[in-house]
Amino acid sequence: MNIAGWTLYNSQLALEVTSHNVSNANTEGYSKQSVEIQANNPLRMGPGEIGTGARATEVIRAHDDFISSQVNDKTSQYYYWQSQSEAMSEIETIFNETGGTGLNSMMSEFWTAWSALADNPDGTAERESLLAKTGSLLQTMSNMDYDLREIQRNLDNNIRGSIGTVNTITSQIADLNNQITSVEVDGSVNANDLRDRRDLLLNQLSEYMDISYYEEENSGQVMVYVMGGTPLVLGTNAYTLDDRHDPATNLTSLVWQDSSGRAVDITNRLEGGRIAGWVNTRDAKIGSYIDSLNTLADELAWQVNSLHADGTGLQSVSSMTGTVGLSATDDLASDFYFSDRYNLGGQFDIVVYDSSGNVANTYSISPSGSTVQDLMNAINGAPELNASLTADGAFSIQADAGYTFAVKPHDGGETSHALAIMGVNTFFSWEEETGQPVRDLTLTLGINAALEGNSSLIAAGSVDENNRIAPGDNTLALAITALRDAVIPNMGGAGVSITMDSFYSSVVAGVGVDVQNAESNQTYNETLLDQYIQKQESVAGVNLDEEMANILKFQHLYQAAAKIISVCDEMMQTLLST
Repeated sequence: MNIAGWTLYNSQLALEVTSHNVSNANTEGYSKQSVEIQANNPLRMGPGEIGTGARATEVIRAHDDFISSQVNDKTSQYYYWQSQSEAMSEIETIFNETGGTGLNSMMSEFWTAWSALADNPDGTAERESLLAKTGSLLQTMSNMDYDLREIQRNLDNNIRGSIGTVNTITSQIADLNNQITSVEVDGSVNANDLRDRRDLLLNQLSEYMDISYYEEENSGQVMVYVMGGTPLVLGTNAYTLDDRHDPATNLTSLVWQDSSGRAVDITNRLEGGRIAGWVNTRDAKIGSYIDSLNTLADELAWQVNSLHADGTGLQSVSSMTGTVGLSATDDLASDFYFSDRYNLGGQFDIVVYDSSGNVANTYSISPSGSTVQDLMNAINGAPELNASLTADGAFSIQADAGYTFAVKPHDGGETSHALAIMGVNTFFSWEEETGQPVRDLTLTLGINAALEGNSSLIAAGSVDENNRIAPGDNTLALAITALRDAVIPNMGGAGVSITMDSFYSSVVAGVGVDVQNAESNQTYNETLLDQYIQKQESVAGVNLDEEMANILKFQHLYQAAAKIISVCDEMMQTLLST
Protein backbone atom coordinates (compact mmCIF):
# COMPACT_ATOMS: atom_id res chain seq x y z
CA MET A 1 0.00 0.00 0.00
CA ASN A 2 2.79 2.45 0.93
CA ILE A 3 4.68 1.68 -2.28
CA ALA A 4 1.56 2.33 -4.31
CA GLY A 5 1.08 5.64 -2.49
CA TRP A 6 4.55 6.78 -3.46
CA THR A 7 3.84 5.66 -7.01
CA LEU A 8 0.66 7.76 -7.08
CA TYR A 9 2.59 10.78 -5.81
CA ASN A 10 5.41 10.24 -8.31
CA SER A 11 2.98 9.81 -11.20
CA GLN A 12 0.97 12.88 -10.23
CA LEU A 13 4.15 14.97 -9.95
CA ALA A 14 5.44 13.68 -13.29
CA LEU A 15 2.11 14.51 -14.93
CA GLU A 16 2.22 18.03 -13.50
CA VAL A 17 5.78 18.55 -14.79
CA THR A 18 4.77 17.17 -18.18
CA SER A 19 1.76 19.49 -18.24
CA HIS A 20 4.14 22.36 -17.40
CA ASN A 21 6.35 21.37 -20.35
CA VAL A 22 3.41 21.27 -22.74
CA SER A 23 2.14 24.62 -21.52
CA ASN A 24 5.56 26.22 -22.14
CA ALA A 25 6.36 24.49 -25.42
CA ASN A 26 6.44 27.86 -27.20
CA THR A 27 7.77 29.95 -24.31
CA GLU A 28 11.03 31.65 -25.24
CA GLY A 29 13.95 30.45 -23.17
CA TYR A 30 12.06 27.62 -21.49
CA SER A 31 13.96 24.41 -20.79
CA LYS A 32 12.00 21.18 -20.52
CA GLN A 33 11.81 19.69 -17.07
CA SER A 34 11.65 16.15 -15.79
CA VAL A 35 11.22 14.36 -12.50
CA GLU A 36 14.19 12.50 -11.10
CA ILE A 37 12.93 9.27 -9.50
CA GLN A 38 15.14 7.06 -7.37
CA ALA A 39 14.47 3.68 -5.76
CA ASN A 40 13.96 3.70 -2.00
CA ASN A 41 16.23 1.72 0.24
CA PRO A 42 15.03 -1.92 0.52
CA LEU A 43 14.08 -3.71 3.71
CA ARG A 44 15.89 -6.84 4.94
CA MET A 45 13.11 -9.34 5.67
CA GLY A 46 12.66 -13.03 5.45
CA PRO A 47 14.59 -14.71 2.76
CA GLY A 48 16.06 -11.43 1.34
CA GLU A 49 15.64 -7.74 0.64
CA ILE A 50 12.19 -6.43 -0.12
CA GLY A 51 11.86 -3.33 -2.24
CA THR A 52 10.10 -0.28 -0.85
CA GLY A 53 9.24 1.42 -4.15
CA ALA A 54 10.58 4.72 -5.47
CA ARG A 55 10.22 8.38 -4.74
CA ALA A 56 10.65 11.63 -6.68
CA THR A 57 13.84 13.32 -5.49
CA GLU A 58 14.21 16.32 -7.80
CA VAL A 59 12.65 18.29 -10.64
CA ILE A 60 15.48 19.02 -13.01
CA ARG A 61 15.69 21.07 -16.20
CA ALA A 62 17.42 19.99 -19.37
CA HIS A 63 20.36 22.33 -19.71
CA ASP A 64 23.88 22.31 -21.12
CA ASP A 65 26.12 25.13 -19.85
CA PHE A 66 28.62 24.74 -22.68
CA ILE A 67 25.99 24.91 -25.42
CA SER A 68 24.33 27.91 -23.75
CA SER A 69 27.69 29.66 -23.56
CA GLN A 70 28.29 29.00 -27.26
CA VAL A 71 24.81 30.28 -28.16
CA ASN A 72 25.50 33.51 -26.28
CA ASP A 73 28.92 33.90 -27.89
CA LYS A 74 27.56 33.37 -31.39
CA THR A 75 24.64 35.67 -30.59
CA SER A 76 27.12 38.44 -29.81
CA GLN A 77 29.08 37.83 -33.01
CA TYR A 78 25.98 37.62 -35.16
CA TYR A 79 24.49 40.88 -33.93
CA TYR A 80 27.90 42.56 -34.14
CA TRP A 81 28.04 41.86 -37.86
CA GLN A 82 24.33 42.30 -38.45
CA SER A 83 24.41 45.84 -37.04
CA GLN A 84 27.35 46.65 -39.30
CA SER A 85 25.78 45.03 -42.34
CA GLU A 86 22.58 47.07 -41.94
CA ALA A 87 24.53 50.32 -41.67
CA MET A 88 26.93 49.43 -44.49
CA SER A 89 24.02 48.79 -46.86
CA GLU A 90 22.92 52.40 -46.25
CA ILE A 91 26.47 53.68 -46.68
CA GLU A 92 26.86 51.80 -49.95
CA THR A 93 24.00 53.81 -51.49
CA ILE A 94 25.85 57.05 -50.69
CA PHE A 95 28.83 55.92 -52.78
CA ASN A 96 26.64 54.53 -55.57
CA GLU A 97 28.04 55.65 -58.92
CA THR A 98 25.16 54.39 -61.08
CA GLY A 99 22.97 56.87 -62.91
CA GLY A 100 25.71 59.41 -63.61
CA THR A 101 25.05 61.43 -60.45
CA GLY A 102 27.82 60.06 -58.25
CA LEU A 103 30.88 61.94 -57.10
CA ASN A 104 33.11 60.28 -59.67
CA SER A 105 30.83 61.51 -62.46
CA MET A 106 30.72 65.01 -60.98
CA MET A 107 34.52 65.13 -60.78
CA SER A 108 34.77 64.01 -64.40
CA GLU A 109 32.45 66.82 -65.46
CA PHE A 110 34.51 69.28 -63.40
CA TRP A 111 37.74 68.35 -65.20
CA THR A 112 35.95 68.36 -68.56
CA ALA A 113 34.71 71.90 -67.86
CA TRP A 114 38.28 73.07 -67.24
CA SER A 115 39.35 71.37 -70.45
CA ALA A 116 36.57 73.17 -72.34
CA LEU A 117 37.76 76.49 -70.87
CA ALA A 118 41.29 75.69 -72.01
CA ASP A 119 39.92 75.22 -75.53
CA ASN A 120 38.19 78.61 -75.38
CA PRO A 121 39.66 80.63 -72.49
CA ASP A 122 37.80 83.81 -73.42
CA GLY A 123 34.41 82.10 -73.66
CA THR A 124 31.70 83.29 -71.29
CA ALA A 125 29.64 80.13 -71.79
CA GLU A 126 32.60 77.94 -70.85
CA ARG A 127 33.23 80.00 -67.72
CA GLU A 128 29.60 79.84 -66.63
CA SER A 129 29.51 76.10 -67.35
CA LEU A 130 32.61 75.61 -65.19
CA LEU A 131 30.93 77.43 -62.31
CA ALA A 132 27.79 75.29 -62.70
CA LYS A 133 29.73 72.00 -62.84
CA THR A 134 31.80 73.05 -59.84
CA GLY A 135 28.62 73.84 -57.90
CA SER A 136 27.23 70.39 -58.68
CA LEU A 137 30.50 68.76 -57.59
CA LEU A 138 30.62 70.64 -54.30
CA GLN A 139 26.93 69.95 -53.60
CA THR A 140 27.50 66.23 -54.19
CA MET A 141 30.46 66.18 -51.82
CA SER A 142 28.51 68.10 -49.20
CA ASN A 143 25.49 65.79 -49.53
CA MET A 144 27.70 62.72 -49.12
CA ASP A 145 29.31 64.15 -45.99
CA TYR A 146 25.90 65.09 -44.57
CA ASP A 147 24.40 61.68 -45.35
CA LEU A 148 27.34 59.89 -43.75
CA ARG A 149 26.98 62.02 -40.65
CA GLU A 150 23.24 61.37 -40.59
CA ILE A 151 23.91 57.62 -40.47
CA GLN A 152 26.54 58.31 -37.83
CA ARG A 153 24.00 60.23 -35.75
CA ASN A 154 21.47 57.42 -36.11
CA LEU A 155 24.03 54.87 -34.92
CA ASP A 156 24.89 57.18 -32.05
CA ASN A 157 21.21 57.31 -31.11
CA ASN A 158 21.12 53.50 -31.22
CA ILE A 159 24.07 53.33 -28.85
CA ARG A 160 22.56 55.86 -26.47
CA GLY A 161 19.15 54.17 -26.59
CA SER A 162 20.58 50.71 -25.89
CA ILE A 163 22.13 51.78 -22.59
CA GLY A 164 18.76 51.81 -20.84
CA THR A 165 18.00 48.33 -22.18
CA VAL A 166 21.33 46.97 -20.94
CA ASN A 167 20.83 48.52 -17.50
CA THR A 168 17.34 47.01 -17.26
CA ILE A 169 18.65 43.55 -18.18
CA THR A 170 21.54 43.64 -15.71
CA SER A 171 19.21 44.86 -12.96
CA GLN A 172 16.83 41.98 -13.66
CA ILE A 173 19.70 39.47 -13.62
CA ALA A 174 20.81 40.77 -10.22
CA ASP A 175 17.23 40.48 -8.93
CA LEU A 176 16.93 36.91 -10.24
CA ASN A 177 20.22 36.06 -8.56
CA ASN A 178 18.63 37.07 -5.29
CA GLN A 179 15.44 35.09 -5.97
CA ILE A 180 17.31 31.95 -7.01
CA THR A 181 19.42 32.02 -3.86
CA SER A 182 16.31 32.40 -1.74
CA VAL A 183 14.57 29.44 -3.41
CA GLU A 184 17.59 27.16 -3.39
CA VAL A 185 18.87 28.17 0.06
CA ASP A 186 18.58 24.67 1.57
CA GLY A 187 19.44 22.76 -1.60
CA SER A 188 16.14 20.89 -1.69
CA VAL A 189 14.48 22.80 -4.52
CA ASN A 190 15.70 23.83 -7.98
CA ALA A 191 14.60 27.26 -9.17
CA ASN A 192 14.22 25.97 -12.72
CA ASP A 193 11.90 28.61 -14.11
CA LEU A 194 13.89 31.42 -12.53
CA ARG A 195 17.08 30.01 -14.02
CA ASP A 196 15.43 29.88 -17.44
CA ARG A 197 14.48 33.53 -17.13
CA ARG A 198 18.02 34.41 -16.11
CA ASP A 199 19.53 32.46 -19.00
CA LEU A 200 17.18 34.24 -21.39
CA LEU A 201 18.33 37.59 -20.01
CA LEU A 202 21.97 36.59 -20.44
CA ASN A 203 21.21 35.76 -24.06
CA GLN A 204 19.42 39.09 -24.54
CA LEU A 205 22.39 40.88 -23.00
CA SER A 206 24.66 39.05 -25.44
CA GLU A 207 22.77 40.70 -28.29
CA TYR A 208 24.14 44.06 -27.15
CA MET A 209 27.64 43.17 -25.96
CA ASP A 210 30.10 40.34 -25.71
CA ILE A 211 29.99 39.10 -22.11
CA SER A 212 31.66 36.53 -19.94
CA TYR A 213 29.99 35.00 -16.91
CA TYR A 214 30.20 32.19 -14.42
CA GLU A 215 27.95 30.74 -11.74
CA GLU A 216 29.06 30.56 -8.13
CA GLU A 217 28.76 27.00 -6.95
CA ASN A 218 27.47 27.73 -3.46
CA SER A 219 25.05 30.58 -4.11
CA GLY A 220 23.93 29.76 -7.65
CA GLN A 221 24.40 33.43 -8.56
CA VAL A 222 25.99 34.44 -11.87
CA MET A 223 28.73 37.03 -12.16
CA VAL A 224 28.63 38.92 -15.45
CA TYR A 225 31.47 40.88 -17.02
CA VAL A 226 32.09 42.88 -20.14
CA MET A 227 34.88 41.25 -22.11
CA GLY A 228 38.02 42.66 -20.51
CA GLY A 229 36.89 42.20 -16.93
CA THR A 230 34.59 45.15 -16.25
CA PRO A 231 31.78 43.82 -14.02
CA LEU A 232 28.13 44.29 -14.95
CA VAL A 233 26.56 42.03 -12.33
CA LEU A 234 28.20 40.80 -9.15
CA GLY A 235 25.69 38.69 -7.24
CA THR A 236 22.76 40.89 -6.33
CA ASN A 237 24.52 44.11 -7.42
CA ALA A 238 24.17 45.52 -10.93
CA TYR A 239 26.52 48.20 -12.23
CA THR A 240 25.17 51.05 -14.29
CA LEU A 241 26.18 52.09 -17.79
CA ASP A 242 25.79 55.70 -18.81
CA ASP A 243 26.40 57.85 -21.87
CA ARG A 244 28.74 60.81 -22.09
CA HIS A 245 28.64 63.41 -24.84
CA ASP A 246 32.03 64.11 -26.38
CA PRO A 247 32.02 67.75 -27.54
CA ALA A 248 35.10 67.15 -29.69
CA THR A 249 33.31 64.57 -31.85
CA ASN A 250 29.68 65.37 -30.96
CA LEU A 251 29.25 61.64 -30.35
CA THR A 252 28.35 59.42 -27.41
CA SER A 253 30.82 57.49 -25.27
CA LEU A 254 29.76 54.46 -23.22
CA VAL A 255 30.70 54.83 -19.56
CA TRP A 256 30.68 52.23 -16.76
CA GLN A 257 30.06 53.39 -13.21
CA ASP A 258 30.92 51.62 -9.99
CA SER A 259 29.05 51.98 -6.72
CA SER A 260 31.14 55.00 -5.74
CA GLY A 261 30.35 56.85 -8.97
CA ARG A 262 33.76 56.28 -10.57
CA ALA A 263 33.33 56.43 -14.35
CA VAL A 264 35.32 54.42 -16.88
CA ASP A 265 34.99 54.80 -20.65
CA ILE A 266 34.43 51.30 -22.08
CA THR A 267 33.36 52.35 -25.58
CA ASN A 268 36.31 50.67 -27.24
CA ARG A 269 36.47 47.68 -24.91
CA LEU A 270 33.44 45.99 -26.45
CA GLU A 271 34.23 43.22 -28.91
CA GLY A 272 30.83 41.86 -29.90
CA GLY A 273 27.11 42.59 -29.89
CA ARG A 274 25.06 45.39 -31.42
CA ILE A 275 26.76 48.20 -29.49
CA ALA A 276 30.28 47.25 -30.60
CA GLY A 277 29.01 46.90 -34.18
CA TRP A 278 27.42 50.35 -34.04
CA VAL A 279 30.52 51.87 -32.47
CA ASN A 280 32.86 50.32 -35.03
CA THR A 281 30.71 51.46 -37.95
CA ARG A 282 30.16 54.91 -36.48
CA ASP A 283 33.80 55.60 -35.65
CA ALA A 284 36.12 53.40 -37.67
CA LYS A 285 34.11 52.98 -40.87
CA ILE A 286 32.14 56.20 -41.28
CA GLY A 287 34.93 58.18 -39.65
CA SER A 288 37.40 56.93 -42.26
CA TYR A 289 34.97 57.63 -45.13
CA ILE A 290 34.44 61.20 -43.93
CA ASP A 291 38.20 61.65 -43.55
CA SER A 292 38.71 60.35 -47.08
CA LEU A 293 36.15 62.77 -48.52
CA ASN A 294 37.89 65.58 -46.66
CA THR A 295 41.25 64.45 -47.99
CA LEU A 296 39.83 64.60 -51.50
CA ALA A 297 38.26 68.02 -50.91
CA ASP A 298 41.48 69.22 -49.29
CA GLU A 299 43.68 68.22 -52.22
CA LEU A 300 41.20 69.37 -54.85
CA ALA A 301 40.89 72.80 -53.24
CA TRP A 302 44.61 73.21 -52.64
CA GLN A 303 45.86 71.95 -55.98
CA VAL A 304 43.45 74.19 -57.90
CA ASN A 305 43.83 77.20 -55.60
CA SER A 306 47.63 77.10 -55.48
CA LEU A 307 47.65 77.49 -59.27
CA HIS A 308 44.69 79.86 -59.52
CA ALA A 309 46.06 82.28 -56.88
CA ASP A 310 49.04 83.07 -59.12
CA GLY A 311 46.96 83.24 -62.31
CA THR A 312 44.90 85.91 -63.97
CA GLY A 313 41.50 86.37 -65.50
CA LEU A 314 40.70 88.17 -68.72
CA GLN A 315 42.06 91.47 -67.41
CA SER A 316 44.02 93.02 -64.58
CA VAL A 317 42.10 94.13 -61.49
CA SER A 318 42.02 97.11 -59.16
CA SER A 319 41.52 95.00 -56.02
CA MET A 320 41.61 91.48 -54.61
CA THR A 321 39.98 90.38 -51.38
CA GLY A 322 40.51 87.09 -49.59
CA THR A 323 37.88 84.78 -48.20
CA VAL A 324 39.50 83.90 -44.85
CA GLY A 325 38.97 85.85 -41.64
CA LEU A 326 42.27 86.73 -39.97
CA SER A 327 44.21 89.25 -37.93
CA ALA A 328 47.51 91.00 -38.54
CA THR A 329 49.33 88.87 -35.94
CA ASP A 330 48.23 85.54 -37.36
CA ASP A 331 51.02 83.27 -38.53
CA LEU A 332 50.67 82.02 -42.09
CA ALA A 333 52.86 79.06 -41.18
CA SER A 334 50.66 77.75 -38.35
CA ASP A 335 47.28 79.44 -37.86
CA PHE A 336 45.33 78.42 -40.96
CA TYR A 337 43.88 75.32 -42.55
CA PHE A 338 46.51 75.16 -45.28
CA SER A 339 49.37 76.55 -43.18
CA ASP A 340 51.36 73.36 -43.68
CA ARG A 341 51.71 74.38 -47.35
CA TYR A 342 53.31 77.77 -46.57
CA ASN A 343 56.78 78.36 -48.00
CA LEU A 344 58.51 81.07 -45.98
CA GLY A 345 61.37 81.39 -48.45
CA GLY A 346 59.03 81.63 -51.42
CA GLN A 347 57.99 84.71 -53.36
CA PHE A 348 55.36 85.85 -55.80
CA ASP A 349 55.30 88.82 -58.18
CA ILE A 350 52.75 91.57 -58.61
CA VAL A 351 52.69 93.40 -61.92
CA VAL A 352 51.24 96.91 -61.79
CA TYR A 353 49.67 98.50 -64.89
CA ASP A 354 48.87 102.15 -65.60
CA SER A 355 45.57 103.45 -66.91
CA SER A 356 46.67 102.68 -70.48
CA GLY A 357 47.38 99.05 -69.63
CA ASN A 358 51.13 99.44 -69.84
CA VAL A 359 53.43 97.83 -67.30
CA ALA A 360 54.21 100.42 -64.64
CA ASN A 361 56.21 98.27 -62.24
CA THR A 362 56.88 94.70 -61.20
CA TYR A 363 57.39 93.83 -57.57
CA SER A 364 58.73 90.63 -56.04
CA ILE A 365 56.90 90.09 -52.77
CA SER A 366 59.17 88.44 -50.24
CA PRO A 367 57.96 88.87 -46.61
CA SER A 368 60.59 89.13 -43.90
CA GLY A 369 58.49 86.91 -41.62
CA SER A 370 55.47 84.64 -41.65
CA THR A 371 52.79 86.84 -40.07
CA VAL A 372 49.99 88.51 -41.98
CA GLN A 373 51.51 91.87 -41.01
CA ASP A 374 54.84 90.83 -42.55
CA LEU A 375 53.06 90.15 -45.83
CA MET A 376 51.18 93.44 -45.70
CA ASN A 377 54.44 95.29 -45.09
CA ALA A 378 56.04 93.58 -48.10
CA ILE A 379 53.15 94.53 -50.41
CA ASN A 380 52.91 98.04 -49.02
CA GLY A 381 56.48 98.53 -50.14
CA ALA A 382 55.01 98.99 -53.62
CA PRO A 383 53.97 102.67 -53.93
CA GLU A 384 50.95 101.90 -56.14
CA LEU A 385 49.56 99.18 -53.83
CA ASN A 386 47.95 99.07 -50.41
CA ALA A 387 47.48 95.86 -48.41
CA SER A 388 45.14 95.89 -45.42
CA LEU A 389 42.47 93.95 -43.57
CA THR A 390 38.79 94.59 -44.20
CA ALA A 391 36.29 95.09 -41.39
CA ASP A 392 35.58 91.35 -41.66
CA GLY A 393 39.27 90.52 -41.31
CA ALA A 394 39.80 89.55 -44.95
CA PHE A 395 43.14 90.26 -46.60
CA SER A 396 42.75 92.96 -49.23
CA ILE A 397 45.07 94.37 -51.92
CA GLN A 398 44.03 97.71 -53.43
CA ALA A 399 45.64 99.57 -56.32
CA ASP A 400 45.85 103.33 -56.25
CA ALA A 401 43.59 105.27 -58.55
CA GLY A 402 44.63 104.93 -62.18
CA TYR A 403 46.38 101.59 -61.62
CA THR A 404 45.50 97.90 -61.88
CA PHE A 405 47.54 94.80 -61.09
CA ALA A 406 47.90 91.07 -61.64
CA VAL A 407 49.66 88.29 -59.74
CA LYS A 408 52.19 85.94 -61.31
CA PRO A 409 54.57 83.28 -59.96
CA HIS A 410 58.08 84.48 -59.22
CA ASP A 411 60.69 83.62 -61.79
CA GLY A 412 61.27 79.91 -61.68
CA GLY A 413 57.80 79.27 -60.24
CA GLU A 414 58.93 79.83 -56.67
CA THR A 415 55.96 80.90 -54.59
CA SER A 416 55.12 81.36 -50.94
CA HIS A 417 51.49 80.20 -51.34
CA ALA A 418 50.52 83.03 -48.99
CA LEU A 419 47.65 84.21 -51.21
CA ALA A 420 46.23 80.70 -51.58
CA ILE A 421 46.32 80.19 -47.81
CA MET A 422 44.31 83.38 -47.26
CA GLY A 423 41.87 82.74 -50.11
CA VAL A 424 43.11 85.65 -52.23
CA ASN A 425 42.52 85.20 -55.97
CA THR A 426 41.50 81.58 -55.37
CA PHE A 427 38.93 79.48 -57.23
CA PHE A 428 37.55 77.83 -54.11
CA SER A 429 36.61 79.38 -50.78
CA TRP A 430 36.02 77.83 -47.38
CA GLU A 431 34.91 78.86 -43.91
CA GLU A 432 37.71 79.54 -41.49
CA GLU A 433 38.20 81.62 -38.37
CA THR A 434 41.52 82.29 -36.69
CA GLY A 435 42.21 79.90 -33.87
CA GLN A 436 39.17 77.75 -34.72
CA PRO A 437 39.38 74.32 -36.34
CA VAL A 438 37.94 74.18 -39.82
CA ARG A 439 34.81 72.11 -40.12
CA ASP A 440 34.77 69.37 -42.70
CA LEU A 441 36.00 70.94 -45.90
CA THR A 442 33.36 68.96 -47.78
CA LEU A 443 30.70 70.94 -45.88
CA THR A 444 32.25 74.40 -46.13
CA LEU A 445 33.99 74.34 -49.51
CA GLY A 446 32.46 76.71 -52.03
CA ILE A 447 33.24 78.84 -55.06
CA ASN A 448 34.93 82.17 -54.47
CA ALA A 449 32.04 84.64 -54.43
CA ALA A 450 34.04 87.13 -56.53
CA LEU A 451 34.13 84.60 -59.40
CA GLU A 452 30.44 83.82 -59.12
CA GLY A 453 29.75 87.54 -59.48
CA ASN A 454 32.16 87.97 -62.37
CA SER A 455 33.24 84.85 -64.29
CA SER A 456 35.86 86.87 -66.19
CA LEU A 457 37.96 86.71 -63.01
CA ILE A 458 38.41 82.94 -63.43
CA ALA A 459 42.12 82.54 -64.04
CA ALA A 460 42.47 80.62 -67.29
CA GLY A 461 45.84 82.19 -68.10
CA SER A 462 48.98 83.63 -66.53
CA VAL A 463 50.92 86.82 -66.92
CA ASP A 464 53.52 86.03 -69.62
CA GLU A 465 57.26 86.57 -69.61
CA ASN A 466 56.69 90.13 -70.84
CA ASN A 467 54.34 90.79 -67.94
CA ARG A 468 51.39 90.98 -70.30
CA ILE A 469 47.93 89.42 -70.12
CA ALA A 470 47.56 87.90 -73.53
CA PRO A 471 44.08 87.33 -74.95
CA GLY A 472 43.33 83.65 -75.43
CA ASP A 473 45.97 82.56 -72.92
CA ASN A 474 45.01 79.09 -71.62
CA THR A 475 48.17 78.09 -69.77
CA LEU A 476 46.54 77.97 -66.34
CA ALA A 477 43.40 76.22 -67.55
CA LEU A 478 45.62 73.55 -69.10
CA ALA A 479 47.62 73.26 -65.88
CA ILE A 480 44.47 72.80 -63.80
CA THR A 481 43.07 70.31 -66.31
CA ALA A 482 46.32 68.33 -65.98
CA LEU A 483 45.65 67.97 -62.25
CA ARG A 484 43.24 65.18 -63.11
CA ASP A 485 46.17 62.93 -63.98
CA ALA A 486 48.62 64.47 -61.53
CA VAL A 487 50.06 62.13 -58.91
CA ILE A 488 49.66 63.77 -55.49
CA PRO A 489 52.45 62.86 -53.02
CA ASN A 490 51.24 61.03 -49.89
CA MET A 491 47.56 61.48 -50.74
CA GLY A 492 46.89 57.80 -50.19
CA GLY A 493 48.83 57.84 -46.91
CA ALA A 494 52.48 58.17 -46.00
CA GLY A 495 54.55 57.17 -48.99
CA VAL A 496 51.50 56.49 -51.18
CA SER A 497 51.26 58.86 -54.15
CA ILE A 498 48.08 58.70 -56.19
CA THR A 499 45.83 60.76 -58.46
CA MET A 500 42.67 62.30 -57.06
CA ASP A 501 40.46 60.15 -59.29
CA SER A 502 42.30 56.99 -58.29
CA PHE A 503 42.11 57.98 -54.64
CA TYR A 504 38.34 58.28 -54.75
CA SER A 505 38.03 55.04 -56.71
CA SER A 506 39.99 53.31 -53.96
CA VAL A 507 37.60 54.74 -51.36
CA VAL A 508 34.58 53.40 -53.27
CA ALA A 509 36.29 50.04 -53.65
CA GLY A 510 37.04 50.02 -49.92
CA VAL A 511 33.38 50.65 -49.12
CA GLY A 512 32.45 47.71 -51.34
CA VAL A 513 34.92 45.46 -49.53
CA ASP A 514 33.55 46.57 -46.15
CA VAL A 515 29.98 45.83 -47.29
CA GLN A 516 30.88 42.36 -48.51
CA ASN A 517 32.89 41.64 -45.37
CA ALA A 518 30.00 42.61 -43.10
CA GLU A 519 27.48 40.60 -45.11
CA SER A 520 29.64 37.47 -45.32
CA ASN A 521 30.46 37.56 -41.61
CA GLN A 522 26.81 38.06 -40.76
CA THR A 523 25.84 35.04 -42.87
CA TYR A 524 28.67 32.92 -41.43
CA ASN A 525 27.83 33.72 -37.81
CA GLU A 526 24.12 33.30 -38.46
CA THR A 527 24.82 29.77 -39.67
CA LEU A 528 26.89 28.98 -36.58
CA LEU A 529 24.26 30.50 -34.30
CA ASP A 530 21.50 28.44 -35.90
CA GLN A 531 23.56 25.29 -35.42
CA TYR A 532 24.07 25.94 -31.72
CA ILE A 533 20.43 26.93 -31.25
CA GLN A 534 19.42 23.62 -32.80
CA LYS A 535 21.79 21.81 -30.44
CA GLN A 536 20.28 23.71 -27.55
CA GLU A 537 16.77 22.84 -28.72
CA SER A 538 17.71 19.19 -28.97
CA VAL A 539 18.75 19.28 -25.33
CA ALA A 540 16.32 21.73 -23.75
CA GLY A 541 13.45 22.07 -26.20
CA VAL A 542 10.02 20.60 -25.56
CA ASN A 543 9.08 17.75 -27.91
CA LEU A 544 5.30 17.48 -27.89
CA ASP A 545 5.33 13.93 -29.24
CA GLU A 546 7.64 12.91 -26.42
CA GLU A 547 5.48 14.70 -23.86
CA MET A 548 2.32 12.99 -25.17
CA ALA A 549 4.05 9.65 -24.77
CA ASN A 550 5.02 10.63 -21.23
CA ILE A 551 1.44 11.58 -20.44
CA LEU A 552 0.22 8.14 -21.45
CA LYS A 553 3.06 6.48 -19.54
CA PHE A 554 2.44 8.38 -16.34
CA GLN A 555 -1.35 8.02 -16.72
CA HIS A 556 -1.04 4.25 -16.94
CA LEU A 557 1.37 4.25 -14.02
CA TYR A 558 -1.10 6.29 -11.99
CA GLN A 559 -3.94 3.96 -12.90
CA ALA A 560 -1.87 0.90 -12.01
CA ALA A 561 -0.94 2.38 -8.65
CA ALA A 562 -4.55 3.30 -7.98
CA LYS A 563 -5.56 -0.26 -8.86
CA ILE A 564 -2.98 -1.64 -6.44
CA ILE A 565 -4.34 0.58 -3.68
CA SER A 566 -7.90 -0.55 -4.51
CA VAL A 567 -6.92 -4.23 -4.39
CA CYS A 568 -4.99 -3.75 -1.18
CA ASP A 569 -8.00 -2.01 0.33
CA GLU A 570 -10.27 -4.89 -0.60
CA MET A 571 -7.82 -7.35 0.86
CA MET A 572 -7.65 -5.33 4.06
CA GLN A 573 -11.43 -5.18 4.32
CA THR A 574 -11.67 -8.93 3.77
CA LEU A 575 -9.04 -9.52 6.41
CA LEU A 576 -10.78 -7.30 8.93
CA SER A 577 -14.11 -9.00 8.34
CA THR A 578 -12.81 -12.47 9.10
